[in-house]
Amino acid sequence: MPFRALVFGLCLAFAAPPVWAAKEWYAHYEDAQKLLARGRCKEAIQSLREAQALKPRSALYVQTYGVQFVDEYLPYYWEGVCRLRLGEYGAAIELFNREEGQGAIKKRDRLYQDLRLQRENAERQRTVRSAQEQVQRLRRESDELQKTGLLDDALARLKEAQKGAELLDRDTQQQILQRQKSIQEEINTKREQVERAARAQRIEGLLAEGRRLQQEGNPSAALVRFHDVLAQDKGNAAALQGKLEAEERILALSTQQEMDAAFRRGEELFTAGQFEAARDQLVKANPTKAEVKALIEKTQKILDGIEQQKQLRARLEALMAEAERLLAARKYPEALVKLTSALELDPGNPKARERLGLAERMTGDEIFERIFPNQAPLLTFIETPSRQVEGVRLALLGVATDDRGLTRLQYRRSGKLVAEQVLEPDRDTGAFPRTFRIEYVFPLDAGENQLAVTAVDTRGLERVETFLVHRRLRFYERRAFWPSMTGGSLGLVGLGLVAQRARRRRALRNRFNPYIAGAPVLDEEMFFGRQKLLARIMNVLHHNSLMITGERRIGKTTFLYHLKRALEADQATDYQFFPVFTDLQGVPEESFFHTIMSDLVEALHPAPETLAGLRFQAEQEGDYDGRDFSHDVQRIIEELKTRTPRQVKLTLLIDEVDVLNEYSGRINQRLRAIFMKTFSEHLVAVMSGVGIKRVWTSEGSPWYNFFDEVELSAFTREEAEELIREPVEGVFRYQPEAVERILAMSQLKPYVIQKFCIHAVNRMLEEGRTLVRATDVEAVKDAVLFEGRSALLATPEAQRASA
Repeated sequence: MPFRALVFGLCLAFAAPPVWAAKEWYAHYEDAQKLLARGRCKEAIQSLREAQALKPRSALYVQTYGVQFVDEYLPYYWEGVCRLRLGEYGAAIELFNREEGQGAIKKRDRLYQDLRLQRENAERQRTVRSAQEQVQRLRRESDELQKTGLLDDALARLKEAQKGAELLDRDTQQQILQRQKSIQEEINTKREQVERAARAQRIEGLLAEGRRLQQEGNPSAALVRFHDVLAQDKGNAAALQGKLEAEERILALSTQQEMDAAFRRGEELFTAGQFEAARDQLVKANPTKAEVKALIEKTQKILDGIEQQKQLRARLEALMAEAERLLAARKYPEALVKLTSALELDPGNPKARERLGLAERMTGDEIFERIFPNQAPLLTFIETPSRQVEGVRLALLGVATDDRGLTRLQYRRSGKLVAEQVLEPDRDTGAFPRTFRIEYVFPLDAGENQLAVTAVDTRGLERVETFLVHRRLRFYERRAFWPSMTGGSLGLVGLGLVAQRARRRRALRNRFNPYIAGAPVLDEEMFFGRQKLLARIMNVLHHNSLMITGERRIGKTTFLYHLKRALEADQATDYQFFPVFTDLQGVPEESFFHTIMSDLVEALHPAPETLAGLRFQAEQEGDYDGRDFSHDVQRIIEELKTRTPRQVKLTLLIDEVDVLNEYSGRINQRLRAIFMKTFSEHLVAVMSGVGIKRVWTSEGSPWYNFFDEVELSAFTREEAEELIREPVEGVFRYQPEAVERILAMSQLKPYVIQKFCIHAVNRMLEEGRTLVRATDVEAVKDAVLFEGRSALLATPEAQRASA
């Protein structure tokens, strides 16, 4: 027995897999690939889930063991493919979005394009399935309602189903229309039955009243009731008999003179339009006379028409009132049925037609909401912040997207709202942006910080992403640091004062003056006041060309240079910008396209094979036109697509665009044609100038109709004060009165501010001071303002204007 137990134990030991034999993530991933190739999607999903649990981050060219690598690890993409094959469309879309958010697949053009196609296919399939489910449900509900006799409600369900069926095949649409027709016929049949029963009841009532009046000796009134019956039932025997008896009684009881007088009064009342009173008199006249009979019949016909109109109006008003009640209750399909009936009664009724359009639109919106339920916005961040940081600020960069449109973004720290960005709809379409760049810098407290970004869509649906960040105190922020540094601080203060004095002496000796006026400001540290506008343009430039306008010397050229730098550094979106700067000052018309292409070639350095395929030749300016330019731009864009997996945006930054005012309409129309080419989705432009001519003789719309206009205006007071003080911070100082004088006399224009600062600092340096006084500003006022006017008149346009 001990021997057998030992053998049994050894068998078990050898049968059990050792710990070191547990599968790694790459083994699960490889298994999934093999299972997927054999169409075993459910098992492949299980293996992919195992791989994701061990390695949640997608990557390219990943080391597995030793010197072995896998080209790509994209588990969420392949699970999405499996889910799509299994018909789990919603899960597939979510997985494709997650894989895209990981970023690795974007570097594989073929797979990334396949991901987009698969996602579109999943969305299309999900839409069709959802539409089919909604339509089938509504048809079932309609059948049940029809069986219980609620025909209007049954028809309302079919009206709603008809909207959903617009996404399905034509046969389904025809079937629903046939069912609507069948139910409408049933409704009409029942309505006619009800109306016949009501008419029969009215006739019985009129006959009974006519007989009673006859018996009471009032044949004239009885005759009116019998006429009312015959108006509804011409062959009614009882009414014909009663009419005959009433006429005989009238002849027996009335003299000829009385009957003639009654006829004359009846004629007068008929002529006056008092038809009921006319009939009451005419029935007292001689019924044997043809003219009396004819006038009675004519009067009765008019009265019948008036009664029918009253009934029609009453029914129409009832239908409209019921429709309004249903609209107010948001029962749009039911209102649609009532309004359709109202238009059948009065096809030209404008109010019914207008409300019918509303009911149809809202019915479509409701079924659309069921088929395409609103999704919460999606937040994707370029990099997840570290759990432990030391800095006092933390920047979050990413993108917010939504299927309906974004209305605002909110930023919270530890539950408290610290900033909010309210987004505006497009001026032309009224649509809110579906994509928005997230760029926010959070201030951090010592210890735990809960950072939250919230995106809100047009329906109020929110998506919140939260990050927990612990800020460690730096060594000098710790409590023990300060006692030990108290003595040293006093020495450092003294040393700092000595260093500051030395720095000021050195600045005086070297005549330090950092301000710039006249040339573009290329130094990042001297670029003030335009950061918000720069961020705004970066948010819209991927789908809009822009026209930047502003007066001379307002900073347009400087802004273009810094926009170019920002576009070159941008890595936060799906777009790769290739900005190229061109200055049109002094460029003649015949060299326009050649000049821009020359700058493109110089900035982008096309490959030799691309360069050889261009029509551009550096030495042939006059022979290069808009068609050549269009041809070459397309070739350059094709090469740029090979440089990046992101969507290419060739960005023309064109300064001094006012030159186009002097060009012929032919050049301007050719420029318009370029922005309408098939490759224009990869081409945007930012043009700057004082203004562009708004009247062209050409029949086509001008090129600037494709551009959104942005005005570059003067600084705010805070921006202007920042420009004055910061360049000399820690070296020189300004009297508050001096700053106020510069702000007032410059009108907050950056060029004039820098002119004042240059001259005032120079005057201060000449007198050996380190404080700019108000007297310095006053002393240089005339020179600054004169130079400002001279600079403006230095341009050809200004010279012509002044002449």
